[in-house]
Amino acid sequence: MTARILAVCLCISAPALALDYDPVLGGLCTVVNPSSPSPCGETPRPDQKAFAALAREYGMALGPRLMQPAETLGVNGFAFALQLGLTNVDENKSHWQRAIQANQGSPASPETPSTLQTLQLDLRKGLPFSVELGANLAWIMNSELLSFSGSAKIALHEGVRQFPLDGAVRVSVGRMVGSSELELTFVGLDVVVSHGFGVARSLNIAPYMAYSPLFIYAASGVVDSSPGDHQTPAGTFVFADEDEVIHRFVFGGRFIFGAFNFTPEVAIAQAIQSYNFNVGLDF
Repeated sequence: MTARILAVCLCISAPALALDYDPVLGGLCTVVNPSSPSPCGETPRPDQKAFAALAREYGMALGPRLMQPAETLGVNGFAFALQLGLTNVDENKSHWQRAIQANQGSPASPETPSTLQTLQLDLRKGLPFSVELGANLAWIMNSELLSFSGSAKIALHEGVRQFPLDGAVRVSVGRMVGSSELELTFVGLDVVVSHGFGVARSLNIAPYMAYSPLFIYAASGVVDSSPGDHQTPAGTFVFADEDEVIHRFVFGGRFIFGAFNFTPEVAIAQAIQSYNFNVGLDF
């Protein structure tokens, strides 16, 4: 019985198990031999431009977000938050129409995303010398894609009242998991300025802005151009590694009432934006 179960599991291909927004890269190829029964021929050529565009948009959705002003939590501070992210993508671009699992084998399917929605769990801890460490787990809804990231921030002149603005620098590193075909690694840099002030002795508001370049390193595994089709000769290929840089400009505001923290934020880059919301507790 155990052997039969294992045999059934081995016969199920990875793309068949993929959810709607998981990347299926077998469609990102150029036809070489149209007479071949394989969708892209027996020796398909990878569409490198489409692969880079897909990696860029997945990276914008899963890469580290700022979601905080320049000031740190303080040596005894701790923060816990849930975050919602909405990243717009162009569903009319062919790389989405060809690479999403819902469209494989169904050209008429309209299920290409206009936004990638993410849920995130974020933890931060203040340390001495105006240093703060953070950890983040992000998930793209309706997919098996997760990213893990860690960050370190240092406030440049925290507590010095002669400066009207607070300044900080944060570095973050992350990795996407959940796909056998697409590998993404992220490195983020945030240069932040902010100014906090109190309202009615109960509400603290800290608007902030930042330049936040995101460096994305994308690689692929061996890709089958006819996934799940055991009757068609396989045309396999591998994408060349891609290095993408997204120049993000971030604008947000942190609102604290007691321990409750609400932070809306928008990250703007060329042809792509991300709208993010943070709800949590700061202690």
